[in-house]
Amino acid sequence: HWLTVVRSVEAVQGVYAARMEAVGMTLPFVAVLTLLLEADGHRLPMSRIARDLSMTSGGFTKLADRMARDGLIDRRGSAGDRRVVFAALTEDGLRRAHEANDAYRAFLRDEVLHVLSPDDLHRLAELTARLGDLHRAIDPEPFMLSDRSPNEPDRRRSR
Repeated sequence: HWLTVVRSVEAVQGVYAARMEAVGMTLPFVAVLTLLLEADGHRLPMSRIARDLSMTSGGFTKLADRMARDGLIDRRGSAGDRRVVFAALTEDGLRRAHEANDAYRAFLRDEVLHVLSPDDLHRLAELTARLGDLHRAIDPEPFMLSDRSPNEPDRRRSR
């Protein structure tokens, strides 16, 4: 049964990828644009995007380089923490994110909702969310940087 689920999802993703490529976007670009479109201020820390997309930071940096070169995102440092770099949608990126969202909705309407009812889709989302919850329980959030306690040695200073 699980193999049927995997193969079916792969087949649907293949159709979705072809649909998005027809409007000039790859699935990784769409994933980033969607995350940023839904985010407050249309910006997120690059480390969060990489984590949300299950990418390495290096892999996401290469993707971000291409997206920045194409004028879709802009990278900005954080005023509060120099270690944090944000990716933000540009005006063109915002326009393309809306186009991707429209294409996504058309894909759902044309390819999914005639096979699954809205109730079926809701139930499927609930079931797969449970799998995602299991994954998060096994692989909790990565460590977060925090301020160093004054009682701890500062190993960054030269001796």
